Amino acid sequence: MEKALTVSQLNEYIKQLVSSDEVLESLHVEGEISNCTIHYSGHIYFSIKDDKCAIRCVMFSGYTKSLKFEPADGVKVTVYGYLSFYEKTGQCQIVVTDMLESGTGDLFIKFENLKKKLEKEGLFDTGKKKPLPFLPETIGVITSSTGAVLQDIRNILNGRFPNYGFILYPATVQGTDAHKTVIEGLEYFNKNKNADVIIIARGGGSVEDLWPFNEEELAYAIHNSNIPVISAIGHETDFTIADFVADARAATPTAAAQMVIPEKKRLERDVLTQKESLEFSYAKLISNLSERVSDLAKRPVMKRPEEYTNILAMNLDNLTGRFFTFSKQYLDNVAYKLSTLIHKADAMNPLAVLSRGYSITTDKKGHVIKSADNLNKNDVILTTLHAGKIRSVVEKAVKDE
Repeated sequence: MEKALTVSQLNEYIKQLVSSDEVLESLHVEGEISNCTIHYSGHIYFSIKDDKCAIRCVMFSGYTKSLKFEPADGVKVTVYGYLSFYEKTGQCQIVVTDMLESGTGDLFIKFENLKKKLEKEGLFDTGKKKPLPFLPETIGVITSSTGAVLQDIRNILNGRFPNYGFILYPATVQGTDAHKTVIEGLEYFNKNKNADVIIIARGGGSVEDLWPFNEEELAYAIHNSNIPVISAIGHETDFTIADFVADARAATPTAAAQMVIPEKKRLERDVLTQKESLEFSYAKLISNLSERVSDLAKRPVMKRPEEYTNILAMNLDNLTGRFFTFSKQYLDNVAYKLSTLIHKADAMNPLAVLSRGYSITTDKKGHVIKSADNLNKNDVILTTLHAGKIRSVVEKAVKDE
């Protein structure tokens, strides 16, 4: 029986095979970029994949200067380089010396098409987004029950506001049907109305890992939720359709926990500050009112108020007396003038002359007869007396000689 190899011996042997293989020494491989990270040093770490497999790649900063595009998830590329085997971890990766863009990946195209469709339908409109409650009594969380994300959220919430309500709906956050369990969680909270806000959370991952949160069915479920939804998927640089549809987006699950509830200590400080401000304002108001009352109390009228009212009463009596005096004088004067006018009118009244024995004679047309020269025999005349009238026929008119 042959002697067993150590791990180091096996890895060394594999490295020799890899480094001596002509095909592996000069590769050009086509695939779609996934899980791309550009390090501050200039190195680019990513994977390329097809519909079945993926392999890790690295492009060191010395080679990145010749790139004519910016690598990003979803971009189809052809990479040139060689296969490297790292003995310490037993991992293979392609060391890329050149990379050409060959098109946009299928997942990226699918993402952009769905994003445009939903945006056109109004699912991203900020005016339709529901406001988050200021201090929710119960927080609903849809995430994996076994991942670190759940514990991170609980730790943040416990540190910010210990006495809060919390309901977990355990969901599958990776895989083909993962989005369906998230939808079930949304339906559960909306049906039971047992949460004031919902957090959908998942840690970071590749585009494929986060793809369940780009499903159209989940987008509609988030949009139709009557309870505000916070999307907390992946890292700060990760964006999913769920982020655009949700009422609020948190860069990370930890950020979602900070967003959903305020710090209790800060609230207590704010309340105390407001209380002190109100107490100060109240004390100042009382002080101002006291000063006004004190000033009023020092006035003479407040020392002997009955004297002031007596003076007012005397002034009123004086005004009343003067009013009646002037009123009587005015009315007497008016009565005298009226009487004088009546006497004058009576004196000018022709009928008043009749009362002294005089009469007025007119012809049949009512014309006053002033001279006998105006009369002829048989003329009809009418004589008006003080009391009554006399109708006469002229027998003879005697004229003055």
